[in-house]
Amino acid sequence: MEKQEKNFIVPMSGLLLPLEDVPDSTFSDKSLGEGFAIELSGDVVVSPFSGIVIAAFPSGHAFIIRRDDGLEVLIHIGLNSMKNSAAFKANIDKYQRVKQGDILTYVDKSRFPATQGALISPLVFANPNLKLTLNKAKQNVLVGDESAVSLELPA
Repeated sequence: MEKQEKNFIVPMSGLLLPLEDVPDSTFSDKSLGEGFAIELSGDVVVSPFSGIVIAAFPSGHAFIIRRDDGLEVLIHIGLNSMKNSAAFKANIDKYQRVKQGDILTYVDKSRFPATQGALISPLVFANPNLKLTLNKAKQNVLVGDESAVSLELPA
């Protein structure tokens, strides 16, 4: 019997933060959409749900994944990380179908600057009216955690 997929799993280990705590107004003012951030402590980033990779940035620092029901998320690993391609080893390609938990990229944290907040990784949803609840805000979460964040798409 196939395992029932959870609504959403945390795609990386680290400290779960409200989007407002991201020290970059591009994300914290929610102009890109509702979301949250994780201050990365692990070395892998996985797909939070099954779907299609609709964007995979060449540097490996960001991905956009769309679920079959239309839920769409931008996963941006680290702040100001676009030119830091040596820190990433992407494991998937654009237009590839991924399953929940598939590794998107490996991350070498030693290649990030030691500045505070460099590993803060925003996740932003393109869906308006998305109901998002951080059940473990300001707590450390592990990759694959299915209870840390609750999402509800309007019908």
